[in-house]
Amino acid sequence: MKKSRQEQFFQAIEKVQDKEYKNWLLKNKSIFITRPKTQKKAYLEALNDESLKSNLEGVAIFKGEIWFANLNPNGAGKIRPVLIWQNNLLNRAVTLGIYHSLIVLPLSSRLYGGIYRYKIEKRDNLPKTSEVVCQAIGLISANRIIKEKGVLTKLTKEEISHINNILMHIFDDEL
Repeated sequence: MKKSRQEQFFQAIEKVQDKEYKNWLLKNKSIFITRPKTQKKAYLEALNDESLKSNLEGVAIFKGEIWFANLNPNGAGKIRPVLIWQNNLLNRAVTLGIYHSLIVLPLSSRLYGGIYRYKIEKRDNLPKTSEVVCQAIGLISANRIIKEKGVLTKLTKEEISHINNILMHIFDDEL
C-alpha cells in the first residue's frame, strides 16, 4: 500500500536534525504535500513509475552549482549544463525526497554575449567556456539532473551577485 504524500513528508522530516529547517518545512508543508491540478497527471505517473522519481535523494545540491541535466522531456536528448538557481531550503527538500523540482538556468557554449548572458570560463569540470542564458529560466524535474557526472563547478558569491543583477533587469521594464 502506497503512503500518502503527507505520510512521506512526515517520515522524511523525522530525519532532519536542524530544528530551524524542520520548522521551515512544517510551516511550508503544503508545498510538499499538494500539487496544482495542472501537474496532477504527471505527479500520479511519477508515483507509479520509479524511473520518474528524483534520483537526487540523499545528494546535496546547492544554489550556484552547475550540473549536467537532460533537458529533453522525452528522456533521451539534449544534455547540457544547468545552473541550480533555487534557494537551498528547497534544495534540501529535494535531498530529502519530498520535493522534486529545480529552478535552473541553462548554459550554452555558443557565446553570443548580450545583457542577459553571463560568461563563465572553462574551469574545474566545466568542459567549455559557456554563458549562463539568464532569460531562459526553467523549472525541471530533479530526476533530469545527471548525478553521476557530479558538480561541474560552483559559482563564486560575486558571480551569483552578477547573475542576480541580470535577473532583476529581466523582470524590470527599464532600459
